[in-house]
Amino acid sequence: MSNNTVAERLSALRKGMNTQQFDAYIVTNHDPHSSEYSVSHWLARQWISGFTGSAGTAVVTHDGGGLWTDGRYYIQAEEQLQGSGLDLFKAKLAETPTIPQWLAATLPNRARVGVDGRSINQEFYLELQTAFSDKGIEIVLEHDLISPIWHDRPARPNAKVFNHDLKYAGISTSEKVQKLREYLNEQQAQALLVSTLDDVMWTLNIRGGDTDYCPVSEAYLLVSQDSCRLFIDNAKLDTEVIQELLKHGVNLHQYDLVTAALNLLEGQSQIIYNARSTDSLLINRIKSELALIDLPCVITQLKACKSAIELSNMKETLRRDGVAMVKFMHWLQQQVPSGQVTELSAEACLMGLRQQQPGYISDSFRTIAGFGKHGAKMHYAANENSSVSINESEFFLVDSGGQFLGGTTDITRTFHFGNPSDKERRDYTLVLKAVIRLTQSRFLKGATGANLDILARGVLWQYGIDYKCGTGHGVGMCLNVHEGPQNFSQNPAEVALEPGMVITNEPGVYREGEYGIRIENIMQVVEIEENEFGTFYGFETITLAPIATNILNIEMLTNDEIDWLNNYHQQCMNLLADGLSPQEIAWLKQATQPISA
Repeated sequence: MSNNTVAERLSALRKGMNTQQFDAYIVTNHDPHSSEYSVSHWLARQWISGFTGSAGTAVVTHDGGGLWTDGRYYIQAEEQLQGSGLDLFKAKLAETPTIPQWLAATLPNRARVGVDGRSINQEFYLELQTAFSDKGIEIVLEHDLISPIWHDRPARPNAKVFNHDLKYAGISTSEKVQKLREYLNEQQAQALLVSTLDDVMWTLNIRGGDTDYCPVSEAYLLVSQDSCRLFIDNAKLDTEVIQELLKHGVNLHQYDLVTAALNLLEGQSQIIYNARSTDSLLINRIKSELALIDLPCVITQLKACKSAIELSNMKETLRRDGVAMVKFMHWLQQQVPSGQVTELSAEACLMGLRQQQPGYISDSFRTIAGFGKHGAKMHYAANENSSVSINESEFFLVDSGGQFLGGTTDITRTFHFGNPSDKERRDYTLVLKAVIRLTQSRFLKGATGANLDILARGVLWQYGIDYKCGTGHGVGMCLNVHEGPQNFSQNPAEVALEPGMVITNEPGVYREGEYGIRIENIMQVVEIEENEFGTFYGFETITLAPIATNILNIEMLTNDEIDWLNNYHQQCMNLLADGLSPQEIAWLKQATQPISA
């Protein structure tokens, strides 16, 4: 069988399920580290279902099954699942059962559920176990049923690792490892297992090239009081990287030896790990004498608050990124009337302009360049079949970012090159008001992103509008564009916002079949004042790029909001002119002209 179609692939999988006597099989896009953006080798759910979104899990039964994904992808999933026989389950809605709940309700007593244990984390495995206990349903982790039928499955990546220089990192590997040992002392534990790839890279001041967008490499880190061990494919390490790691006391081991190393630890040793980021097969193969302590990875918190050197580098990187954005905006203004600009050509142009900036490594995610109704798909990605020409009739949403040695960028701007309707102007103005309201907020020390999300979202709620995603996320330092633990969302958050954190501010309006609007800036958390009531924090916007004013309904803006926008545009004018041509400077001057009521 060729397995060229989704139907053929599902048929082949069901034959494998019959052989293993599985009643259901779970397929994810996750690597063994629960990375948000897995390399092509691990995109099994995408291959088996045809759904290309970054988030989602498929469950295949003998007579059907389903795909669970979140609100960012409802529209896309409905389109891409057509004809597959898989139902769309809209995750995170109150009426939608979770995968464990659905399987427990659907399958008979003593059924067998298979999954490649490397592709689900221990937290999800335990949820399945709990849901299945009453019916005696068995979970089998050892059988990878995808590789035998995915005949041209991409190989595991082998890109070289490189050192991330101290002038960018700010803190040495030795200092970071020492902080981890102090943490182990505090927790009275013997070892820390780190599975999240960006946490491993940050700790060791290295970066990789396994994925198109995140400069990470598949690896584990095991830290104790007397050793620091990196488990990685040694072929990825050149002499310079090896020497730097050894200088800081890092011992090197092959990637697949991590389980054996854990099983060599003394019985009763307490090992801290994170069940949300560690694969279930690894954990279930560890000897039972070890005491596993499930805690959020301490490195995630450590790297969330950028050092002064990291912040300085990020600000300069965002300035350079802003220069590229201005060049792109000028190009759009010049070229859209010709009718020659498409979603794909705009994406290519923007990537080329970023590549011209010093320190560029790659884009930080696949650019979302959505014209008209495509902009309503929050994570739309144009292809040769879907790409349309950009004209003056509708909104054009561009969400993009770059990976630079000095930081990671993420910015969204929405354009309209004609005469928007009153409704379009209103929606666009509401999004800007939401951005400004959150930007200008002051909050008491200890507040979380969940406490503040309503400040942006509430502007839209007043008009009966909502968006099915968070309002913002942390951003890495030449690492993942989506970085925790901080975020803005309606979900309960336990992590307080602290000075040094950076976080995006990106409310939006998405009208299915019509258009999408989003404005996104990166902000830094800063201390504002301390008084008898406590310490108050606020935000400093560190993204630099003009926000389109030709789409606004200025009558909807308060004087304070107009002042904020004019001041922001003056800052853009002052800081972005260096690196622009005279024509681009003239365009920037026009784009940042003050507005008035």
